[in-house]
Amino acid sequence: MEPAVLASAQAMLRAVAAGISYDHIATAHGVAKSTVSVRVRRLAHTLQQIVGVLDVEEDASPSASLLRSHRHAYLEALEHFRPSAAPMLHRAPATLTPAQIDMLLMKIARHSHCPLRDQALLLVLFSTGAKPMEIAQLTVQDYLDAAGHVRRQSVLRAAIASNGADRPLPFDCAETISAIDAYLAERPGAEPGTQDAAGFRGLDPVSGLFLSRDGRPLQVRHTRGGQAACKEIHDIYRRIFSHGGLAGINTACARRMAALRMQAHGASTREIGDALGLKRPAVLRLLKCAAATQATMRRQQGMRARAP
Repeated sequence: MEPAVLASAQAMLRAVAAGISYDHIATAHGVAKSTVSVRVRRLAHTLQQIVGVLDVEEDASPSASLLRSHRHAYLEALEHFRPSAAPMLHRAPATLTPAQIDMLLMKIARHSHCPLRDQALLLVLFSTGAKPMEIAQLTVQDYLDAAGHVRRQSVLRAAIASNGADRPLPFDCAETISAIDAYLAERPGAEPGTQDAAGFRGLDPVSGLFLSRDGRPLQVRHTRGGQAACKEIHDIYRRIFSHGGLAGINTACARRMAALRMQAHGASTREIGDALGLKRPAVLRLLKCAAATQATMRRQQGMRARAP
């Protein structure tokens, strides 16, 4: 967005959150009602994915009712919004190639204050397609059995799943397993509640699989409606992606890539939704966005190949 358009989008979002109708906002700004809707939705969606809106899923559809019911959370996110860090306003969301993931892992190793944890978090995100809020609530025993073996076909428990239902949680990627194991190997001597017995590799089985940099549990709170929220995990992922300097990259890219993988293996829309905890419209949006991105990448590669 151009600066003037961005400024108007911010003013429009504040007005919608305050309960002003789209018709009145359109008249005040001298634009069509559809323009108000497009600008507000693009900005709200960017806030969800780049800044994080408390109690709102990053891929939720930012309707007027959602904006108004979570008014204070959106306005707080807007206060922390930095347009220069929001490539989603300038181009379509991207997916990552294996080479880009490898590059990002190297950047994490160089720049992160907690590189082993952050590398493991990145790989868990892309190999499982789980949401950040779900990953924040994983425990050691979700990953390991009592003998210390990896649960290669674990279960994302209904208690922490965004859709409130058990669903598969595969730890079947060798690179992901190696990264998590390297991170866990750092923890037994310093983690509060460490057990002396060899079970669960000496770790407390109900402790978080991932902890804050100083060894505390990630701060998860629950709303009155029972929905979990963890600003800390979203902050961690934003820092992780900032190391790579890749435009359009955020945690939603992982679900787009997971949906494409399953579709390539013959999974139906319903099966993809069941695996990722998404409803059919959300799955269709993921696949459409991912397909568009891949088509753009193929066109760009073709143009480079034809260049003299």
